[in-house]
Amino acid sequence: MTVKQFFKSAAFKSLTVLLAIVIVAGALLAIFNDLLKVTDEEKFKRSLQKIYGGDAEVKTTILASDAESVKIDGNTVNQAYLMDDGNYLIQATGNGGWQNGSITVWVIMSCTGSKESNSLKWNGIERVVYESNDKQSYITRFSDADYALFADHNTDLVAGKLFGDGINVVKTGASAPFTFGALTAAVNATVNYFKQTILGVATEPDIYKYQSYINLEETVITPNAAEKTVVYKLAMKKNGPAPSFTVDVTVKDGKITEYNVTGTICDPDNFVQDDSTGAQDANMSASLKDGTYFIGKGVSEIESLINEDGKVTSDTLTGGSLLTGATYSSGSLIYAAAFATANYEMCLYPIVHEDWVTEVVPTVDSTDVTYALVMKAFGMSAPVHATITVNDGKITAFATEGDLTTMDDGTYIGSIDASLKDGSYFENKTVADLEALLTDKGETNATLLGGASLSTGASNSSTVLIRAAIYALANYETYLAKGGEQA
Repeated sequence: MTVKQFFKSAAFKSLTVLLAIVIVAGALLAIFNDLLKVTDEEKFKRSLQKIYGGDAEVKTTILASDAESVKIDGNTVNQAYLMDDGNYLIQATGNGGWQNGSITVWVIMSCTGSKESNSLKWNGIERVVYESNDKQSYITRFSDADYALFADHNTDLVAGKLFGDGINVVKTGASAPFTFGALTAAVNATVNYFKQTILGVATEPDIYKYQSYINLEETVITPNAAEKTVVYKLAMKKNGPAPSFTVDVTVKDGKITEYNVTGTICDPDNFVQDDSTGAQDANMSASLKDGTYFIGKGVSEIESLINEDGKVTSDTLTGGSLLTGATYSSGSLIYAAAFATANYEMCLYPIVHEDWVTEVVPTVDSTDVTYALVMKAFGMSAPVHATITVNDGKITAFATEGDLTTMDDGTYIGSIDASLKDGSYFENKTVADLEALLTDKGETNATLLGGASLSTGASNSSTVLIRAAIYALANYETYLAKGGEQA
């Protein structure tokens, strides 16, 4: 067939018609996409209607939908607004759901007063409203009562507790524990964001890495600096549908030498692993269950099973060649090992009252530990540079530099008892003796000093001197074991 014949053929005419249809259809689709496209503004209006059921106006935009989201503990805060009723509306996405999916919710933070008048008071959560999800096929089984649970614990919430961390939330109609875990994570993210960004409350930093998975009040940590071992009895928190249990771990020279579990690792009644069949699977890798996987491993090997969001997922387990159908229980076991190895050095050589000092240079000679300390100022206190020697748990020498009655700017701050100033008061004193001179806030006053027959008009500088002595005594065993190395 010639080219001329082809262009006259029925085949070419058919191709022409099809091409025309495609072009027209594509143009119509583009037009309808533009006509039917839901803008972010319209989506937000629809959400407000769903949340409030009526008129609601934004007074101030704190975090807009097109702004960069905020990551908190591996979860995401997407939007935040001050509403015209004085409450705050925050949207967050919680991860760790079924098949590593997520759930997004809106949370109304109930408030009275305002930041402008310096009278803002947070009363807790008013309401949690579902927005969307990723891969959570059982989400329709959640009832209004499941979302309402979060507003039933405002006293504990305002006092500083989080859901799953001091506040237990019982699932009523929800039969998807993984999804409920992601929901809880989303609500916790809004609470932390609100406290940090709106209230300006600095959340206390964790003492230990991975401590959010550990119940510290029931945990026992026993260091043995001489043998370079730390023995942990870790009380693990519930992790999603995974139950709580206890893990005994021994770490020597940074490697796990013993790993044993007490209690039920998996609770089959809480596991529904297959949405389509409802089949239960609470099996996990045998080497995780009996602890043999962890023997000989250090923190880097264990942390390789934890993703960048701080989560153990089916992907990280598969990447570690650990076949398991109990991701959350496996995660608890891995977090226990990570806690034990990541905090080994700090637990082996614990240092206390670090917030009292600016600089520490310790020197060890036999059973003497001598400290060159630069203390942090406290209130109207003079700069304190102290040299202290401790032997067998008692101060044997205490000396200071400079004029302790005058601040850097020359301000006279009052007299200091001579025995504090020259250090003679501290000789042969124990930690308990000196702690009796401080309040529970770690400071002294005229009443406490007077009760100890210490005449002084400069209680702030006296506080710093007493702190220096306590630091030296409380950390004696640690620095002796470390051979004087900086902690």
